[in-house]
Amino acid sequence: MRYWFVVNTKPKNEDRAASNLAEGGIEVLAPKLKLRKYKNGRLVEVVEQMFPNYIFVKFHPSEEFRLVKYTRGVKTIVHFGNRIVPVQDEIIEFVKSRLVNGVAVLQRPKFKKGEKILIKEGPFKGLSGIFEKEMDGKDRVRILLDSVQFAASMEIDIDLVASAQ
Repeated sequence: MRYWFVVNTKPKNEDRAASNLAEGGIEVLAPKLKLRKYKNGRLVEVVEQMFPNYIFVKFHPSEEFRLVKYTRGVKTIVHFGNRIVPVQDEIIEFVKSRLVNGVAVLQRPKFKKGEKILIKEGPFKGLSGIFEKEMDGKDRVRILLDSVQFAASMEIDIDLVASAQ
């Protein structure tokens, strides 16, 4: 009987290991995340591994162990002592339910008017303020910046802020 296990891949080899295992007839789940990050002065959409250096692999432990362990891109099968431990099917189903074509999209945080927030990325990183409202398109928010000397209102991308509480 086949069970799901966690496989530790070599750095940045998740896709390589998953592809090699799939070619060998092994079922693989290598979930990814789609998110926006601040790079080189602007926000860009990126797709990254949900669990860097780890994938889920469904195999028969006694019959396919060596095939999985020695696949290119695989570092090791996660184990405790000398024993590999299967992952519950419910966990795999939960992860799969959040994916569309193997990619999950992070839900943006919802802020309440008057909530204290912190700018986590960008040129204003580290400044705090008070959430005022979402702008049209829901990609931007208006906040009131806090400062010892002044208070200012600004519009900023929602992906650059986090709750300060």
